[in-house]
Amino acid sequence: MKSTRALKATGLVLIAVVLGLLTVQGSYALWNKAAIAAAGTIQAADFRISLTDTITSVVTDMTLADGTAATLSLSTTPAGVVIPGQSTYAGVELGNETNAGGLFTVRASTSTPVVDNNAGSPLAPYLTLKVVAANSLPQCSSAALYEDASETAETDIPKQDTGVFCFQVSLADNMPASLSGQSATVAIPITVNQL
Repeated sequence: MKSTRALKATGLVLIAVVLGLLTVQGSYALWNKAAIAAAGTIQAADFRISLTDTITSVVTDMTLADGTAATLSLSTTPAGVVIPGQSTYAGVELGNETNAGGLFTVRASTSTPVVDNNAGSPLAPYLTLKVVAANSLPQCSSAALYEDASETAETDIPKQDTGVFCFQVSLADNMPASLSGQSATVAIPITVNQL
């Protein structure tokens, strides 16, 4: 008697296992279909900002091929001379050269200028720098443009458009004659961020 019950129990377990396996295997419907797709190429957008000098019109990428920041030397005048009591002007045009899809506006901002005097020259207290955003490089030589300017500026540049930063460098008329002929390097960092 015990063996009949054991056989019935074993039979029920086997039926349950078979039913369980059938449910795991899925249905017999023909839902599987294959389609061939060609391989595609995905390319990241290029965040490229170009810099163009006022005097030379040479175009440089803001980020070099090795990923480092570019340095653009702006000659304020062909001779690079600032006369005490007067101002000289320079500018840089920034181009938003991105190939990203859709709207892609960037904001370019300048930081406070840093005067690095060569050979210990004490010109820094006698130099005044003003930065202003403009519409074109020829505007940079207009003294009226700098009336309300400060040491920093910013401009928004839409995709495939340009923006301009103009710089006024002035040397105080009370500069000591003993500093004549000295030179100083002025660095104006420019940062660009996507909006």
